Amino acid sequence: MGITAEYQSAFTSSFQEFFGNAKDIGWELYHLSSEPENDFPSWLTFTIRNPLGGRALVFRYHHLENKFYAHLKVQVIPGEENWSLDQLFHKKGYTDLDADDILSSGGEWLFHSLARHYFGIIISFCPRILEPDYFLE
Repeated sequence: MGITAEYQSAFTSSFQEFFGNAKDIGWELYHLSSEPENDFPSWLTFTIRNPLGGRALVFRYHHLENKFYAHLKVQVIPGEENWSLDQLFHKKGYTDLDADDILSSGGEWLFHSLARHYFGIIISFCPRILEPDYFLE
């Protein structure tokens, strides 16, 4: 299995394990990657978006730099704000670990370790992070 398929599989299966079927809860899942260079893409992303919430979670791995970024993107007028999940989770006391800690200890199951770390915190401490602020009637 290539790195792109492994990344997508890890985040998709972990999402389903923690949250269930995206269509059932009204969220959208996206996978993007850069064009391959030397058989590997330089970056990979996995995005979870609630179209009614104006927010999305974006997980991005830079293969060449071996760096991982997790952000909450919030639609504001005009544009959007990006909040680092590592900083947010650390500030709230949800975890002392960040992406660098997971990268250094993830081993063979690196992408599963990253997905389970972030989804575990979200389901435990802030399960409604993508829920809309209000519903139109």
